[in-house]
Amino acid sequence: MSVRPALPFRLLQRSLKAASRAGSAVVERVLRSEVEAGPLRAPTKESKGELCVQFGDKEVRVQPGATLLDAARQGDVDLRYYCGGNCSCGTCRVEILEGGKNLSRVESMEAFVLGDEHQRHGDRLACQATVRGPVRVHIPEWF
Repeated sequence: MSVRPALPFRLLQRSLKAASRAGSAVVERVLRSEVEAGPLRAPTKESKGELCVQFGDKEVRVQPGATLLDAARQGDVDLRYYCGGNCSCGTCRVEILEGGKNLSRVESMEAFVLGDEHQRHGDRLACQATVRGPVRVHIPEWF
């Protein structure tokens, strides 16, 4: 897995000030998280062996680092993803019932697509959340 290059700190600070002045709460929070988190580091040692992702009654076993979308596809779970898993449509949004701490952190683009309300609720985009431990997921009804 590659390490994402960090944006220059001063550029992030200027963008954060501009977002604050413009009143954009989502953009401000995303930029603030980038400033506070600093650059991404190499992934930490993850669990060995397969991990359990539970979608309702269905239990799917995946390798550490697989996304929730990978798990759903592997287990033939009906989960929509119209943008092809590119974090641009938000249709793969899922509710995390248990094990949210066992998922990768929310990155800036995912936070932007989720929006404030869904992020506060603890929802995730299945195409972005990588599994690092057992997790229980609910797929909301969209249509």
